[in-house]
Amino acid sequence: MTMDVQTLIGAGFGGAAVGALYLGLLWMSVQALKGPRAAIAFIALAVARAALVLGALAGALALGAGAGALLTGLAGFIVIRILATRRADTGNERPTWR
Repeated sequence: MTMDVQTLIGAGFGGAAVGALYLGLLWMSVQALKGPRAAIAFIALAVARAALVLGALAGALALGAGAGALLTGLAGFIVIRILATRRADTGNERPTWR
């Protein structure tokens, strides 16, 4: 079973897309903490984030993705997370990856 380059590139971009959606939902849940019914909104968006990740994993497995494609998708997810945390300037000199 060999992985072609197109499959791995697609998996990387797919993981990046899931990562961007995940971080968008995370941002929405943090913003919801300011409003009324903050706990309900935060929990609902946490469930949505979990459903997104589990659904993406189940979809990849249903499409027959192997370990290489899953790892490439995870790498795409992590790259988006690192880029987002570096873009979010905290104003102090601590590393943004922690």
